[in-house]
Amino acid sequence: MNKEKGLVILTSFVAIGIIALSAVVSLLQSMQILPILILGIIFLVLILLQVYPKFNHVSENLEKIVFFMTLIWIMVSLIYLYKPI
Repeated sequence: MNKEKGLVILTSFVAIGIIALSAVVSLLQSMQILPILILGIIFLVLILLQVYPKFNHVSENLEKIVFFMTLIWIMVSLIYLYKPI
């Protein structure tokens, strides 16, 4: 379990980076990225809850679902933002 705590900390830093980056982009350029900010917050909570053994299995399943939702939303937002005129 001690080895996994280091991984949880590193992945939570990634989630914090997603939150910070999407917050800056949402404020400065486009509010269409705001759902990525919300999904990043959800990721952070799910990652931090993986330390508890009872929540580990449930959070992994939820994290997979949220990951695919985020991936789809990123693809849709990039297609929408960079569509040809």
